Amino acid sequence: MKIVQYTPDLQTPVTQFYNHSTVHVPHCYPVKEEEFAIAMHRVTADKSDLKDDGLDSEAAFVAIVDGITQAFIHVGISRAGKNREKNLGVIRFLVYQRGARRVGQAVLERAEAYLKTFNVSQISAFPQECQYRFYHFEHAYLSDALDQVQGLLGFNGYHRSNGEVFLDWENYSVTPVPSSLPVKLSIEWKDGRGQLPNCTGHAHQNGEQVGICESRCGGEFSSHPDAQNWLHTTWLGIEDDFQGQGLGRYLLQYALQEMKKIGYRHAAISTNWENYRAFLFYSNCGYQTVDWTYEFVKDLSAAPTEKW
Repeated sequence: MKIVQYTPDLQTPVTQFYNHSTVHVPHCYPVKEEEFAIAMHRVTADKSDLKDDGLDSEAAFVAIVDGITQAFIHVGISRAGKNREKNLGVIRFLVYQRGARRVGQAVLERAEAYLKTFNVSQISAFPQECQYRFYHFEHAYLSDALDQVQGLLGFNGYHRSNGEVFLDWENYSVTPVPSSLPVKLSIEWKDGRGQLPNCTGHAHQNGEQVGICESRCGGEFSSHPDAQNWLHTTWLGIEDDFQGQGLGRYLLQYALQEMKKIGYRHAAISTNWENYRAFLFYSNCGYQTVDWTYEFVKDLSAAPTEKW
């Protein structure tokens, strides 16, 4: 086994490895090499050409066994700022071939050693704000479908710190049930990366907005044809005084109906892992759970875990 730093000449095998590894992850579609190259831009670019945004000092490591890629990790540094006193190590992405745990262990240790040179006291794995655009839908952390990665992180002292549950409604059909409230609903369309436009539903009463429902085309996250007729509802919010009266259900159903009219076939939605009220609501609207995703954090001041 050899572990090497990612360079553009590894683009083809690593892209293929990523696609193979994420084939069972919900809403992960095959990515093209040029799209993967964009995600790796800050790894391969001259650091003097980078703008002062995003992660610093990004690096990626590839484990190769007998000429075959078996593990890949992408890391960087989130610099200290007004919301954090110290630098934070970040694992943007990590995957290893199922069954090759020692290879996964080796590449994780190599990446951790790299991050520790920046005097970080904590490492965050799969934070939302650092996810690849083409990995899953918005708000996703590390998918349950990559359970071998979750197991490896847990074994190495990482613990779950945040989570997002995803629910799907394939071939959905809906008839809106009006709320008892006297409200006016409207739809706003906005073109994006997808073949179908993004949608924002509004609820107004006496000229004041009392509810909003925001949905994005799956094409925002992936150029793959299968992603285009999916919608992902990223936000549903009702003003406090108007909750509990059926307005959230009415607004969501109305938006889904209007999106169905222009060609959407499947609906997805997600919520925080501890938002049981929203989870209960969505699971009784017609959606079914397809994935639990988690952010993992490691405190480097903790005692090391004994290895096998």
